[in-house]
Amino acid sequence: MRAGDIVEIEVVGSTNDWMAERAAAGAPDGLWVRADRQTGGRGRRGRAWTSEAGNLFASALCRPQPGEGPAQQLSFVAALALDEALQTWVPAARLGLKWPNDVLLDGVKCCGILLEGVEGSTIVGIGVNLLHHPGDTERPATSLMASGIHPPSAAEFAIRLRDSFAAARAEWRDGGFAAVRERWMSRAAGKGRELVARLGQESITGTFEDLGFDGALRLRLPDGSVRAIHAGEVFGL
Repeated sequence: MRAGDIVEIEVVGSTNDWMAERAAAGAPDGLWVRADRQTGGRGRRGRAWTSEAGNLFASALCRPQPGEGPAQQLSFVAALALDEALQTWVPAARLGLKWPNDVLLDGVKCCGILLEGVEGSTIVGIGVNLLHHPGDTERPATSLMASGIHPPSAAEFAIRLRDSFAAARAEWRDGGFAAVRERWMSRAAGKGRELVARLGQESITGTFEDLGFDGALRLRLPDGSVRAIHAGEVFGL
């Protein structure tokens, strides 16, 4: 297996778990895997990720490279790559980025990103609702097909995503997080709007002001102060 290769698998527990095993065995930076179906896919906070055939289930192995920042910044790099790849089939005006790592289609989630650390490296798991979307989620979800867009095959999308991710990662290395932040803000959904951040048992309501240079979401609170949100779930009101 070589850097940049996409390994194709019919059925797997999860692409992240498959990649974790290969990472431990010395797989190279830049290796990708795509599965037709997952039997144990998961999203953030351990939630089950619906894995119907026809959608994208893929993972990339990222070993630290010179010039790259902290691994958590890869969530923003991946979101930019997803946005760029989707624009091959979807008008840019219909897409937006939601902190920390979702891509929205017409304001509704259509993609997810899950970062997991292993062996000093980071696995970037990506799911895209091309043909199907779940109907029983806490917040609405959609797919390209449900949004009136004829989707590519998962295999075709994986190739486009691999290339856009490599380009976004190179930009991160060359320009640092400042370059990533600037691009992310230009594509961010909900700027200037009221949001609620759920932090465990605490909920904070404020206006989306900007993205900090550490990747934190900055909310302007009703009293005029700014609260930096480093981890949590954010929803529009």
